[in-house]
Amino acid sequence: MKGFVIAEPELEFGAAQRHVDPRFGLSLFGPADVEMPSAPTRIRLGLVGGREGVDGLRQWLERCRSEIAGKVAKPGQENMFPAFPGFVEGHAFHSSLIFDDALVREIPDRVMRTLAGESPVAVRQAASVYAESASSLAETGRCNVILCARPDDLEDGASAAGPHVDGVELEGSLVPGESEASDPHGPGDFHDLLKAASLTSGCPLQIVRSETWTGKRRSGSKRPRPLQDEATRAWNLHAALYYKAGGTPWRLKRQSTDLDTCFVGVSFFRTADKSSLHTAIAQVFNERGDGVVVRGGTASISKVDRQAHLTAEDSHRLLIDALAEFRRVHDHQPARVVIHKTSRFDEAEVDGLQGAADNKEIDHLELIWVQMGAGPRLFRNGQLPPLRGTAFELQADSLLLYTRGSIPFFRTYPGMYVPSPLLLRAASSINLRGAAEEVLALSKMNWNNAQMDERDPLTLRTARKVGLILRHVPLGAPIGSRYALYM
Repeated sequence: MKGFVIAEPELEFGAAQRHVDPRFGLSLFGPADVEMPSAPTRIRLGLVGGREGVDGLRQWLERCRSEIAGKVAKPGQENMFPAFPGFVEGHAFHSSLIFDDALVREIPDRVMRTLAGESPVAVRQAASVYAESASSLAETGRCNVILCARPDDLEDGASAAGPHVDGVELEGSLVPGESEASDPHGPGDFHDLLKAASLTSGCPLQIVRSETWTGKRRSGSKRPRPLQDEATRAWNLHAALYYKAGGTPWRLKRQSTDLDTCFVGVSFFRTADKSSLHTAIAQVFNERGDGVVVRGGTASISKVDRQAHLTAEDSHRLLIDALAEFRRVHDHQPARVVIHKTSRFDEAEVDGLQGAADNKEIDHLELIWVQMGAGPRLFRNGQLPPLRGTAFELQADSLLLYTRGSIPFFRTYPGMYVPSPLLLRAASSINLRGAAEEVLALSKMNWNNAQMDERDPLTLRTARKVGLILRHVPLGAPIGSRYALYM
């Protein structure tokens, strides 16, 4: 057994400059694509919601053009709460938001009054009303992102389950500790239904709660977590808007000697009627930080280990489809494929995936089973938990990794609860330490959260979120492949 600490991974920003914290990197160097002609310097927004929500959200976004002071921190911990420098050309994102009254779809008060309560009927009706308005805006071809001011009086599974970070709708991840086959939101999650209905519109949506712009919990809210400070909410929301508009806020650092790598996340979801178990897959291209979604085949629960698995044929097809999407985007095949999966790789899956890699002449295939909340925990002297990046080799093929923990740059632990490590298990011949370094870096590739304290690598986080949405899309129905449509 051997323990070690992986240094906090640096991210790449404008002019190939690097920093460990996305907010400081953006403030100092601008987004990673700031010098590219395709960078979104003017983001045209569409707005959907009731009159009060649309007006409140727009006024707050206007306020965010100027600097917003950071939260007053304890001495020495100022790095946790940097000021938001303003979303305007010449600062941080080097971009600005464009509003147009013609790109507003205001839902009448009489309709908004019906979009209340927690019944599945009310949630589905709300998703339908918002999807129709969003579709109308998308058809104009003039919106880069459509903002949806969520109905205040609508309650669904997400309201109490806690998959959102503070006031910003952080859209659909599984609640920590839920199993792959479980359904934490129930059949009527507003976010998932709305996204599912809008996948073919071509225009990404951003769902925002009133807490984001008011900074206050509404009376009777079932959401137990405290709100983040205003500057942090601004950082999170504007990073998401910049990415959804086609920008690259930050990306993984890349050495000239690195192999072109396609990271693939595989997770599973049940259809809304719980009749079958399917596979969701999300690719992440490290040189761009972009993601493409591919739908997998039908999975089954093994009687041996009670985990979800694919047949050899479906595993083969899954990777073939993923590589086809990679080639479509990049015009070449990757030299290396890394697959993160949320259940054990069985013999059939390994055979199918290896066969697909051989078929496409991929020489480097790495298979890693990433378990959440499994294995032992580590403790250190003092009151703070282990450092983020702490790793502990258990066996030759398994390693514990803390992707959440105390952060030296913050001089504290930024979380609310005792963190648990990920357990990485290799199903192929790999360098486990190198795999852990990549998982830690991928945990920082969440453009919905500009603070570096995510637990899961983006590969699996996106695959889960995609699955929660695809369960509401009929098999065979067209879906969008761009990840921004799902986040």
